[in-house]
Amino acid sequence: MSYLTFYHDPIDLTIRKRSSCRTYNDMLLASEDKEQLCRFWTNVFSGLNKESMQYHLVEYDRAFLKGKKLAGYGLFKNPRTSIVGVIEKSDTCCISFGYLMEHVVLKATEIGLGTCWLGDFDPYVTQDIAVTQKQIIPAVCLVGYAAEQPTLKEKLARFAIRASRRRPWSQLFFDGSFSTPLVEDKAGHYAEPLELLRLAPSARNAQPWKVVKEYGKNVFHFYKQIMIPRCEKKKLHDIDLGIAMCHFELGCAKNKLNGHWQMTGPQFKDIPANTHYILTWMDQ
Repeated sequence: MSYLTFYHDPIDLTIRKRSSCRTYNDMLLASEDKEQLCRFWTNVFSGLNKESMQYHLVEYDRAFLKGKKLAGYGLFKNPRTSIVGVIEKSDTCCISFGYLMEHVVLKATEIGLGTCWLGDFDPYVTQDIAVTQKQIIPAVCLVGYAAEQPTLKEKLARFAIRASRRRPWSQLFFDGSFSTPLVEDKAGHYAEPLELLRLAPSARNAQPWKVVKEYGKNVFHFYKQIMIPRCEKKKLHDIDLGIAMCHFELGCAKNKLNGHWQMTGPQFKDIPANTHYILTWMDQ
């Protein structure tokens, strides 16, 4: 069953509406919004490699937050709530984490909430969450009601990382090899899923994904290109790949394109430097 069935609004509109929110109204979530989120994530708990995921809604007291810094980068005002995900450790758990949490982010967007991924967060953010030696919290996500106007600091932060800018198709998607860019006309029914992938958020807006379509087949090989060493060290690029895969899969479901994720180990001779194979989408 596709996760698309758990959304009510057209998923392409929700993806296009989503943006990182750093300025919130100083209020906790209404009970009905909490219930919608909690009800949704009870259906989104199994990662790409079957890793188990648990979610927690954490609320912060104003006095507790005073003078504290949420993350190593980004400027935030009036954050009162975050979604904390705890996932079972595996070689691919950070990819699965991004894949699962982005589904929740999109549900929050659908019900009118603002969100912002925090990959480089201060430990106090999750200090009350119990984590075993077999689990990890790779990132958290702020959630709340966006203020009518972002602060000047937020505007400057978004400008600094060019938050709304996305790389063109020619830099992200390829046809048969890395030397041949994939044009939308040759993507066929997969043009929209790829475009929704292109719109995915990423740490520092690095967009570390590259996708190679097998020539003449609806088989898409996903690669991670290391763009920022610090993000790679913290596994943020892995989280980004999971987010991108979430967008792509939901786009496929919207267009009734049945498929599945599989490890195939493709052999391309022209792989760019610092680029590593992740997973493959196989058309059914």
